[in-house]
Amino acid sequence: MSTEKNIEDSKKKEELAIGNKHPDSNREGSQIGDQQPETKNQKQATANMETHAHHLHHAPGKKFWHYFFEFFMLFLAVTLGFFVDNWREHYVEKQREKKYVQSLYNDLRSDTFLIHRTYGEKAWIESKYDSALLMLAPSNGIALNNEFIYYIMRYLNFNDVFTSQDVTFQQLKSSGNFRYIENITMYKKIAEYYNLYDRYRQTEPGFGPIKNDALANAEERIFDVAELTSLDNESARTFYEVVKTPSHKLRPLVTTPENLRLLYLKIADAKMQTTYNKIFLLWVERSATGILSDLKKEYDLQEKEQDVERTAAVRN
Repeated sequence: MSTEKNIEDSKKKEELAIGNKHPDSNREGSQIGDQQPETKNQKQATANMETHAHHLHHAPGKKFWHYFFEFFMLFLAVTLGFFVDNWREHYVEKQREKKYVQSLYNDLRSDTFLIHRTYGEKAWIESKYDSALLMLAPSNGIALNNEFIYYIMRYLNFNDVFTSQDVTFQQLKSSGNFRYIENITMYKKIAEYYNLYDRYRQTEPGFGPIKNDALANAEERIFDVAELTSLDNESARTFYEVVKTPSHKLRPLVTTPENLRLLYLKIADAKMQTTYNKIFLLWVERSATGILSDLKKEYDLQEKEQDVERTAAVRN
C-alpha cells in the first residue's frame, strides 16, 4: 500500500512540474473553453439577423406574389412618370398656344383699326373725285372750280394704304409654331385672312408719292407746275393734310377739249382704283372681325384697348 501511494504521489508531482513548465498552454486552453459559449452566441445572433432580413425581402405569402408586387410597383412608377411628363408638356404647349393666340388677336385688333382709318381716307378722297368728275363732264353744265381741280389733282400723286400688323403671323409661319393652334378651322381662317391681305396689297399702286410719267405729262400740259407743287404739305400728319387747300387764286387751267378729256380720264381712273381698294378693304375687315370673334370665344381672350391704340398710334 505504501508503495502504491508513493507511486501516485510521484505522478502528481510530475504533472505539477509539467504544468509549471507550460503555463501558456494551460491559459490558452482555458480561453478556448471560455470562447466556445461566446462563439455559439454569435452564430445564433447571425442566424436570427439573416432570418429577419429574409422576411424583409419577401412579402408574406408565396414568392410569385412578391415578384408580381415588385413588378407592379415598378410599372406603376414608370407609367405615372410618363403621364406626368406628358401632362406637363401638354400644359406648356397650351400656354404657348394661348400666348401666340393673344398676340395674334392684338395684331388683328390693330388691323381692324387701321382698316377703318384707311377706308375712311379712301371714302373721303373718292367723294372729292366724284365732285371733280361732275365739274369736268361737259353735259352737267357745272362751273369749273379752278382751285379745287388743282387741289384734287395733287392728291392723284399720293396714296395711303393699309399695312397689316403681321408680326405674329410671320413668326408662327417661319418657326413652324402654327402646330400650337390645334383648331384646323381656325388655322384656315387665319391663313385665308393673310392671303386676302396679300391680294389687297397687290391692288394698291403703292404708299406715299406715286411716280407716273403719264400723269406728270398731263400736269405739265394743263397746270402751272410751280403752283401745283406749292400745294404739297411737307408737315402733314394725316392723309387729309397731305395737300394744302389753296388760299388764293391760282393760274387758270389750260382747258382745251383734249386736255379736259385727259384730265377726266386721269381722275376717273383714280376713282375706280379707290373704289376697288375700298371693296377689298371691306373683305379684309370682314375676315378679321370674324376671326376676332372666334378667337375671343374659343380662348376667352381679354381685349387690351390701350395696347391696340398704342400700336395704331405708332403706326400712324
